[in-house]
Amino acid sequence: MSEFFELLERYCGEGVEWKLLGDIAEIGTGKSDAREGLKEGLYPFYTCAKELLRKNEYEFDETAIIIVGSGSNAGKIFHYIEGKYALLQRTYRVCIQTPALLPKFCYYYICSSLPAHIEKYINKGAIPNILRPMLTDFPVPLPPLEVQREVVGILDLFTGLTAGLTAELELRKKQYAYYREVLLSFDEKSPSVIKEMTKRLCPNGIEYKTLGEV
Repeated sequence: MSEFFELLERYCGEGVEWKLLGDIAEIGTGKSDAREGLKEGLYPFYTCAKELLRKNEYEFDETAIIIVGSGSNAGKIFHYIEGKYALLQRTYRVCIQTPALLPKFCYYYICSSLPAHIEKYINKGAIPNILRPMLTDFPVPLPPLEVQREVVGILDLFTGLTAGLTAELELRKKQYAYYREVLLSFDEKSPSVIKEMTKRLCPNGIEYKTLGEV
């Protein structure tokens, strides 16, 4: 963790830039129908279910963040994909379009912060659905790339540890969640590594952008 503090002190002296997701990413949905899903197939097929299906045809070949857009898992289930895949009509793909933001860093930040953002706007009276403006107007931080790589490395490590655990699984999940929140919480009301460092190094405050702007 000391290296992370050193990175913040070295590269975040003037604050963290914020952008709206819609301004820095291509956001769209898939074209496939759930009935096209297979138990076995050449390519992953992301739907509104937690379980991953397969297809023998793909729609996209890219690095993307997948967000379930409808049903009980809307705004709660996320995937990170590099390569060919198929996508349900009611599931969103987010493709980062700026070299200033690492897709994997954005993925971790979305996992950490998007559910609370969606919760404010989602229609709970009917089948939950995410509308595109909920994503385009989501603000995302753009710390220096060195800081992003450090955060991704730490969270990748905990993700790998968690995947192979048995008896310690729940403990590691809590540990992973703690580090994720500490590293990725930029809310002024929440204690965080970056918040505390910013108070000391950025007395003039942080610029905020909506997700659509980035």
